[in-house]
Amino acid sequence: MDDWQGCLAPQCQNALQRARDSIARRGGYAITVEDFLLALLDAEPAIAGFLRGRGVDLDELVRTVQCEQPIVTEVGGEGLLSAQLQYWFARARELSEAPWLDWPFLLRVLVAGAERFQGKAYVAVLEQVAQWPEIAESGGTAPDPDLPGESPIVITDSTWLGLAEDVSVTLSAVADSLVWVRGARGSGKSSWLQALLPSLDIGFLVLDLRREDEVMACDRPVFPGEACERQRYPVLVLDNTTPADLVALMSRDSHLASHLLPGHQGPILLLGPDGPEQGAAGRHLERLLGRTLEVVNMPGSSAGQNLAILTAHQAAIEKRWNVELTGTAIGYAAGARRPFGGSPGLMLRWVERAAARLSLYASRGSLAGQAIAGKVDTLRRQTLVAMARQHPLADYEQALEQLAIERAAAEVDWHERKAAGTLRRLTVNDLRYELERFESGAEGQGAAVPTLEVVC
Repeated sequence: MDDWQGCLAPQCQNALQRARDSIARRGGYAITVEDFLLALLDAEPAIAGFLRGRGVDLDELVRTVQCEQPIVTEVGGEGLLSAQLQYWFARARELSEAPWLDWPFLLRVLVAGAERFQGKAYVAVLEQVAQWPEIAESGGTAPDPDLPGESPIVITDSTWLGLAEDVSVTLSAVADSLVWVRGARGSGKSSWLQALLPSLDIGFLVLDLRREDEVMACDRPVFPGEACERQRYPVLVLDNTTPADLVALMSRDSHLASHLLPGHQGPILLLGPDGPEQGAAGRHLERLLGRTLEVVNMPGSSAGQNLAILTAHQAAIEKRWNVELTGTAIGYAAGARRPFGGSPGLMLRWVERAAARLSLYASRGSLAGQAIAGKVDTLRRQTLVAMARQHPLADYEQALEQLAIERAAAEVDWHERKAAGTLRRLTVNDLRYELERFESGAEGQGAAVPTLEVVC
């Protein structure tokens, strides 16, 4: 299974892990094609939107998959993946030169490139799709607006888990609860939210009220049916929204928030940073909604939790920038307390910037080398003019020789890394260099290189 995980896109890796957990609960031993398909439909909501837009009946598709879903009770020689699933992945690998196998290509191969599955009923359903999207053209799959993030986050901090449990109890037990999880930007609120949502048995609805057009275009119902009991209303989750933000949106009569919030009879959860205006805004919001605002503070993130968050985002970062994050670099970034104060969001931004810079370095060379290349180009242009005018060329040739020596010296590190096969391998030194660039851009704040607390 681990061998195939490295060939799959992050969303498909997540689906494969979910399928493994599902068969373990059902008493199976190997993941089948049907197990993976169901997990993929559940893990990547964008697939459902795409298939609906192509006229596919999702209920029919799920039923046909479930009807042919076996339970493999003996492992045999297949390992964790059934022979059929390995055949599917192998066919996709043969037909694709891309570094990752994403869901559009996998489904295309299932429908038209794998003969063993031609008799399957669910393949007949998928054959309604005339053309599958090209990842290279679309730039990837759009994230679903109802989900807080694409990467599955593992929660390791007991304080985070304790807060998730307390908030879950409040939201589930008190139908008219109004809770604000208060924390600085980048403190990990959205990552923590992923630990909370699975525990909300009454259901939840994650909305970004700033993107009103997308919310209105969504085909998911915002309110339950008219006969629905108050206790059945899902939790309305408004990430990156403070009381002041909500009051401002509700003050606009034409905005969705002015109609949605007063009519919602279930719990409401806000997540956002604090500010000087939040106290008055909180009291105003209480009067508007007729509820009592309960404020809880987002606890800090430990090095271990940062490690879990960065590990969850590792595949996406590596895929986007075509780099490899070393274990030491991941541990270094997770354990750095300064200048970012252990903020998960700022840590991810730091690593993302370092990965982007390394990608540029790998494709273009060092800044010094690029500068010298510019000088060489200018000098060659001058040489051509001198040749045309029959001027002496000795000085130009000598200058070009000197620049060639300087360029070779400036690119020693680039050539050494290329020869060692580490040109696109992000190391601690790359992270330190990114911090140096950060310090040079900081306006006299004197940001220091973080103390090294490597987490393994």
